Amino acid sequence: MAVSGKVVHYDANRGFGFLAPESGGADVFLHINDIDIDENELKPGAKVSFDVEETDRGAKAINVAVTEAAPADDAPAGGRPHRRDDHHGGRSHNDRHGGDRHGNERPRRPRAGSGSLDAAAFTEELTELLLDSADDLTAAQIVAIRRRITDFAVGRGWVLD
Repeated sequence: MAVSGKVVHYDANRGFGFLAPESGGADVFLHINDIDIDENELKPGAKVSFDVEETDRGAKAINVAVTEAAPADDAPAGGRPHRRDDHHGGRSHNDRHGGDRHGNERPRRPRAGSGSLDAAAFTEELTELLLDSADDLTAAQIVAIRRRITDFAVGRGWVLD
């Protein structure tokens, strides 16, 4: 039975990504070997229909078809869309990530009035961080890590469910 959803992330260089079912639930892994469409259509936000196949490593998408192109964005030509942390008004990496201007770590506390992410947005950000952090993480590892961290963050009230 075909499932409707959206592309959460697809990395053509690595040959895999994730689809979010419209009905909710866990994202579904997508591998280049299981698609027969132009990879350039698999941009975040594109609407898709797909079948889900259960494997020993978890759910994966097959028979993927793009039903609606992704909304236009401000992605650089031929590159990845700008990530949220690319727009911090000139602050340095250390300023954004808990360090002082000398690179020393300082304790991080939630900022009063800072907007909370919902679980879907948090999961998308977490996926990007995991993909950027290590080239040797498998899709199954990414899914397992994301699930545990998202559940933890929701349980602590850091992320809205």
